[in-house]
Amino acid sequence: MLGKKSVEQINAKISSIIGADMVVDGNIQAKEAVRVEGTVNGDVETEGALIISSSGKVKGNAKGSSIIIGGSLEGDLTSGGRTEVASTGKVIGNIRTKSLIVDENAVFQGQCIMNAEGLAPLPESSAGTSEPEKVEERKPEEQDAKKDNNNGGSNKWNKR
Repeated sequence: MLGKKSVEQINAKISSIIGADMVVDGNIQAKEAVRVEGTVNGDVETEGALIISSSGKVKGNAKGSSIIIGGSLEGDLTSGGRTEVASTGKVIGNIRTKSLIVDENAVFQGQCIMNAEGLAPLPESSAGTSEPEKVEERKPEEQDAKKDNNNGGSNKWNKR
């Protein structure tokens, strides 16, 4: 089984468990591994591993040294190492990780940024201190006319 040894090692070092019948409303911060079997409505951040079991649900961002998702995560995920989405896992949000494994039948909706040399900061969009771009407003009739002019009055994807 892929990663069986590492999962056993992580399970041996878990210091915090959110039980299956627990609901946590708020952020969680930990220094060691965390296992979520219940529901967390908030961010989960750990310096160790984060495991979301098949019954676990997190509605917020997740951050850990390595992350295994067997339940559901609705938020962005940041991992300094390996991220695994098991076949029962569901991630609705962006993933930023060093390596990614997505099992068959898993759900992942979002973008993934992978960097083999560790996590570099997100690139800034243009100069961070510049003024936002001005958007020219047009009436709906003008927008439709411009679309027709750009593609000859018909959808380019419908042409054969």
